[in-house]
Amino acid sequence: MNIEVAVPDDWTVGQTFAVQQLLQHAVRNAQPVIALVRKDITPEQLQDIYRRIEEVICEAGLEVQPDLSTSS
Repeated sequence: MNIEVAVPDDWTVGQTFAVQQLLQHAVRNAQPVIALVRKDITPEQLQDIYRRIEEVICEAGLEVQPDLSTSS
């Protein structure tokens, strides 16, 4: 089964592909938490959002999967 998702017209091909890959991974492998943010979010605000999300996940007794893209 295929699901079609409409994205904003001003998204780049890269942004669209990234969302496609994220959704495919989520459906196959995990139950990710996704935060939708405004275009003008600062790096500090984004870090704060994900820090809070990780706290909720840990308080629920679940595991936060490490970001494999930053592994050395």
